[in-house]
Amino acid sequence: MIYWDNNATTPMDPEVYAAMEPFLKERFFNPSAGYGCARLVREAVEEARADVAALLGAFPSEIVFTSGGTEATNAAFRQMAGERGRGIGVLSTDHDASLKTALALGHGRVCPVDREGRAVPEEWEAVCADGAAGVSFAWANNETGALQDAAALCSAARRHAVPVHLDMVQCVGKIPVNLHGMEVDYASVSAHKFHGPKGAGCLYRRSGSPLAPSLFGGGQEHGVRSGTENVPGIIGFGAAARAALRHLEADAGRLARMRDSFESRLKAEIPGVTVHSGGMERIPNTSNLAFDGCTAEALMLLLEPAGLLCSAGSACHTLQPMPSHVLTAMGLSDAEVRASLRFSLSFMTTEEEVAQAAALVASAVRKVRGVQSSRTGPVLVYKP
Repeated sequence: MIYWDNNATTPMDPEVYAAMEPFLKERFFNPSAGYGCARLVREAVEEARADVAALLGAFPSEIVFTSGGTEATNAAFRQMAGERGRGIGVLSTDHDASLKTALALGHGRVCPVDREGRAVPEEWEAVCADGAAGVSFAWANNETGALQDAAALCSAARRHAVPVHLDMVQCVGKIPVNLHGMEVDYASVSAHKFHGPKGAGCLYRRSGSPLAPSLFGGGQEHGVRSGTENVPGIIGFGAAARAALRHLEADAGRLARMRDSFESRLKAEIPGVTVHSGGMERIPNTSNLAFDGCTAEALMLLLEPAGLLCSAGSACHTLQPMPSHVLTAMGLSDAEVRASLRFSLSFMTTEEEVAQAAALVASAVRKVRGVQSSRTGPVLVYKP
């Protein structure tokens, strides 16, 4: 089985599992307890915090552990909205954790993107100048991999003294990150996107940036998120951060070369392949491709039994299938959106898998195109 849906979640690194296991068994102690074995658990939690901070280019004191990126984003949005009592500006291609939170808080403003998925500069400037309580954008898009010009977007916000939240869920562990070199106040991270455990993430809060408590109780996480910590998840998060730093140093460029090879093979073997956001910088692991004359559902119906797992968009929408809001916001037609598949690799992907995956996709496209005609139109999959 070739698993190429790593933007949805990644398989856990064996090193991460090994780091977590003792804290699920003999090292089960509450890190807030006062005896020696509990203090050792506390030390392990703080070591993990330092490892995560090192991956992000931040101070350990700026890291607040959460259940994942969605909780972190919600906390940052509520803080920014509470500070000024006005709406949050977001991009039309952002993840629902941002779009729906901005909508729920009220008076939000959505900035459009161009055909490649870039924020429209003058529209972003207008959002920042329009009295927003804060702005947020996904540095790397979860469906296309498109990387926004973070420096330019953050600078525009700074010119208008608007706080910035950065959704880093899809780029951490895939590209180098240095938050202290960016004009960012808050940022969200999720461990399971780079071979860590599910249910663990963090909110970066720049030193001096306000953050009201989201949970009251025992005062854990610098007093802003009370409750006994998810110790195994935090330990796994730290181990994943350590491993990611090694991968970024040792495997720089390998993921991008495999992605580009996959796209080149498909273009050489079959006509009518479009690379979405192919004209701009992307995270190195992501390909979102449209196949003329096909539907994503029909292709996936063939690819899964053939041994390739991919997706037609965000995993968050699988239970409620609908055209990708990301591709729609980029101005693609309904037919183009419905013909698109996302392939997302990881550091566990091999060169052999690239060749196999390209052959499987090309075969599936030929089969789908072969059973349709000008009379039948595209092959559609209907589910009761």
